[in-house]
Amino acid sequence: MDASVVIRTKNESKFIGETLKRVQGQDFSDDHEIIIVDSGSTDSTLDIIKEYDVRLVEIPQQEFTYGRSLNIGASSAKGRFIVNLSAHALPKDGKWLKSLIAGFEEPDVAGIYGRQFSDGHLNPFEALQHDRFFGQGPAKFSRANKKGLRHIHFSNSNCAIRKDVWQRFRFNEHVHYAEDMLWQREVIDAGLSILYTPEAAVYHTHPVSAYKAYRDSRECAYSLGLMMRTAQSVSMVVYDLAVFMGSVPNAILRNLMYIWRNNYREHLMSAPVFVLSAWLGWLTGRIKYRLKR
Repeated sequence: MDASVVIRTKNESKFIGETLKRVQGQDFSDDHEIIIVDSGSTDSTLDIIKEYDVRLVEIPQQEFTYGRSLNIGASSAKGRFIVNLSAHALPKDGKWLKSLIAGFEEPDVAGIYGRQFSDGHLNPFEALQHDRFFGQGPAKFSRANKKGLRHIHFSNSNCAIRKDVWQRFRFNEHVHYAEDMLWQREVIDAGLSILYTPEAAVYHTHPVSAYKAYRDSRECAYSLGLMMRTAQSVSMVVYDLAVFMGSVPNAILRNLMYIWRNNYREHLMSAPVFVLSAWLGWLTGRIKYRLKR
């Protein structure tokens, strides 16, 4: 078995059928399998999954974290390469899987991630993030180029990793977000490298939700504090407050300009609320990390 595609699901009936159809329709001649890790779906997700040739692993909802579900999927995998794909990330074309694992010909490569596109009319804020995070050209990230590491955005929504590397560096099961970023830091610190391959693209988007923006930013800020080993003290909270106050107006303006330029004007009124929610989440996560004992 060359590749094991691990897909996490919970109430993904809207997308899972199309995602599985596109994965099974890949132009990929080597042996591969699909593993579904479901954490308590109550809609028709499981019924749809049964229509496809996949292996289903079910875990209780209360045991779910992103890292834990991915580790469970990887433990069941038979492939040399483990492909992590969100249930609502639809491969752009039939060469997605082949493009995603082609870079493993380089022996020092621990993981490869692909490009992500958003439906801007559904969520222009996410579309702006994807434009910033996922460029048009390929890139290689390693400890030797610390400056280049500022542009890395390894994501378990669309990536592949070597199983033997995963056996050494499992995903953190205790954080609620950014387990992929913590993993990228570990493997790069160990002297391995990560590739970005834009040809391995998926369509990945979520509806606009101010609460989700707050929650994801909060958990991401906390996890990034762990990853970067940022200083912890009460005095640093004052610094974070200053960053918050200075950044929010510019972030709101940047999002408004992006929405206007790209004709997503139905979201103009919601932009200040969404951006403020995301930054409040960032501030909350930073404070939680700064005061962590």
